[in-house]
Amino acid sequence: MDIKGVLFDKDGTLLEFHQMWISVSQSVVGVLLARYSTPAMASDESLLAAIGVYGDRVDNRGLLASNPVEDIALTWFEMLMPGCSKTDFIDDVKALFNQTVKENPGLIKSLPGIEAVLITLKQCGLKLGIATADSKAATLYSLEQAGLLDYFDFIGYSDGDIEPKPAPDLMEAFCGTCGLIARQVVMFGDTVSDMKFGQNAGAISIGVLTGTATHAELAPHARMVISSVADFTPDLLDRMRRSPTTTQ
Repeated sequence: MDIKGVLFDKDGTLLEFHQMWISVSQSVVGVLLARYSTPAMASDESLLAAIGVYGDRVDNRGLLASNPVEDIALTWFEMLMPGCSKTDFIDDVKALFNQTVKENPGLIKSLPGIEAVLITLKQCGLKLGIATADSKAATLYSLEQAGLLDYFDFIGYSDGDIEPKPAPDLMEAFCGTCGLIARQVVMFGDTVSDMKFGQNAGAISIGVLTGTATHAELAPHARMVISSVADFTPDLLDRMRRSPTTTQ
């Protein structure tokens, strides 16, 4: 197996997910409920549950874990029935998410050992990329705050101008930018959507347990499941290159 590129999901794979996005979502919901007083009488609990947030738990298959902000906004639009256009509401929700992320830089943290692995993979001559459901502004800001931005040859995000995961469009963009074909790429992610994205594109999907999904949820859709990207050592890379059926 000739591996020449590695594509990563961002939150839950490279960056800490739960503390940041639960807090950000709670703050955004609070602003929306104050800003749009409607007969729907939606509560913060109902709005959060609609995107897969239940207290301190995030559903791996929920909107927050796997979908772009536009999908979250559309769901909330139907619940709140605000007195504005759908387009204006989506723009407002996106702006609120971006603003809240920037107002809380302390929540943005790379997962343990990630930077060292990125350095090693670059030294091995691999092309590195990001494929995230997050917006461009939040993606660039969070990677910069975490000190990881400069390691990537490609950064793909979901701003409404490209089909999001699990459609293969972001993989095709990565391969086109870096001169690769999908079967030469390893895709790391923490959700079933990430694993299906890799499969749909013809890449090698590897699940990690640092985000929202369990081993049992990821395993049916992944070549292997490991604890963290930090465990993707040169030895494991060499074993994968030698054996197309490596599992763990």
